Amino acid sequence: MKYLKFYLPILLTVWSVCAVAQLDRVDIKLKDGVSDSTLKSTMEYSASRLLSAFNETIISGKSKIKLPAEDSEILTKDGARIMQELWNSSAMICPVSTVTEKCIQLPSGGYQVRNIPVTLMAADESDEEQELVLNFDAKGHVDNIMIALDEHRYIDVISQNISVTEFHRRQSIVDFVENFRTAYNRKDIDYIEKVFSDNALIITGKVVKVKNQDASSMLYKALSTQQITYQKQSKGEYITNLKACFKKNKFINVRFEDLEVMRHPKRDDLFGVTIKQYWNSDSYSDVGYLFLMIDFEDENNPSIQVRTWQPDKYADGQPIKRDEIFTVNDFNL
Repeated sequence: MKYLKFYLPILLTVWSVCAVAQLDRVDIKLKDGVSDSTLKSTMEYSASRLLSAFNETIISGKSKIKLPAEDSEILTKDGARIMQELWNSSAMICPVSTVTEKCIQLPSGGYQVRNIPVTLMAADESDEEQELVLNFDAKGHVDNIMIALDEHRYIDVISQNISVTEFHRRQSIVDFVENFRTAYNRKDIDYIEKVFSDNALIITGKVVKVKNQDASSMLYKALSTQQITYQKQSKGEYITNLKACFKKNKFINVRFEDLEVMRHPKRDDLFGVTIKQYWNSDSYSDVGYLFLMIDFEDENNPSIQVRTWQPDKYADGQPIKRDEIFTVNDFNL
C-alpha cells in the first residue's frame, strides 16, 4: 500500500500527459461521398490539421490561433477569415481524437462534412457542446466553417420523400440557415447586411404588461393575447442596432432548434423557415421564435425578405401558442 501511495501521483501525472498528447491530434476520416483518392486525402488532411490546431492552441495556453506555415494552404482566404472570427468570439477544442464521417457533395459545388464535435470554451455549460460543419472547395481546402443545426432536425428537413431538385434546394436552405446563424456567433455584420433584402420587413415582438391594448395595433396578425407588441424596423435600423450589439458583447452564442421549412403557396423560389432561437451573450439572453422568408430567385445569392422574432412566453409565463407563431402564410409579398 505504501508503494501505491508513493506512485499514484506519478501515475496520474503520466496519464494526464498522455491524455493531452492524444488530445492535441485529431484525425478526420471520410468514408463516403468522394471518389477521387487524392482529393479525399487533401480534405482529410485539411480538416485534421485545422482541428488539431484548435487543440494545440488551447493546450499550449495561447489566446490567438495561428496555423503553422506548412498548413497555411489548408484554408481558403474566406475559410481563414471565418476561422479567425469564430475564434475571436470563442476558442474551441475538439474533444475526440478520431472523427469518421461521410462527405456530402453540395449543389453549388464543393463538399461538406458534418457532425464534428467541438466544445466552445466561452459558452455556458449547457451550450458549450456543439458540432461544426466544414465546407471544402473543389481542391479540398476548407472554405467555410459553420456551427451545425441539431443533426436529427437536419435529417428531418432533407430526408423527406421529395424530388432530387427539392432535395438540393433543402440542402441549400440548411446551408443558408447555418451560415446565417454562425454569422451572428462570429459577428460578421457584412454578411448579415448582404443577405437582407434592401426592402426587408423586420418585426420584433416584445412582452409587455398592458391590460387594454387595442388589437388593431398589431402588425399583420391578430393575436389572441394582448401581452406582446410588435415593432417594425427598416434594414438600416436593424443593422445599426446590431452593430451596437456586436460592439457591446465579446461573446455571442446563437443556437437554433426545431427548424421547419415551408414553401410559399404561390412562389416556388420562396421559402419560410421557422426556428426556435436561443440567444446568449455577455449582456443579454433570450429565447424566442425566429421566422425568415428566404428568396432563392437568385440561387447563388439568396436573400431574406422577412425576418420576425417573437418571445417564446407571455408575461405570465405561458408559452406562445403554435398558431400565433409567424409562418410563410402570414405575409403577402
